[in-house]
Amino acid sequence: MEGIIFYWFMWLGWVVVTFIMKKNKSRVKLAFFLLVTILISKVFLVVSTFYINCSLIMFLLLGYYLAVKNKRKLVTFYLTNLTLTFAYAGIMLFHIYDPVWFVFDYRLIVSLIVSFLAIYLGKNSSQRFTFYLISVSQGEFLYWLIMSKFHDQVTFGTAAFLDMIVIGCAMIYLWTILQQFTLLVEQSLHRFQKQTKEKQG
Repeated sequence: MEGIIFYWFMWLGWVVVTFIMKKNKSRVKLAFFLLVTILISKVFLVVSTFYINCSLIMFLLLGYYLAVKNKRKLVTFYLTNLTLTFAYAGIMLFHIYDPVWFVFDYRLIVSLIVSFLAIYLGKNSSQRFTFYLISVSQGEFLYWLIMSKFHDQVTFGTAAFLDMIVIGCAMIYLWTILQQFTLLVEQSLHRFQKQTKEKQG
């Protein structure tokens, strides 16, 4: 059932942010964002024959907010986002053209590919989330604009899109935790080796 992953991950994220995360301004903002995004996930803006999911707009605005907050080189930033935007739209179109290649659920495959590209191209977790949120949201618009030539009515921000955006964010979050854990282990080993050498000396 499309959309169920979105609700599970968003509620889980809200619980973690509200009850586990350290108390600060970022925690309040993030908890508010998650709750509002869940509440408006069934609300659509109607523009002509286009239906735009309000949660899609929220994710796109969050991506732009992170981009403004963390100043980047504009040319590199736009080129990277453009690359990932076309990657998302291209994979989605390829899924329509030749679905036989998608052995597993296409939502998982698209999320993994785009999130790994964001991880590879981003220098830190904030940049990776920024790239992913903006590119997937823009890619959703691009994909459905192309598909609108074959449909009378299209919906930007389908339930499948909501699933994909949270799966990708979860992948980036897990990668960040893995990096931090690896760094912690390396630091512990370095201290242990240093203490061993001091004792031997």
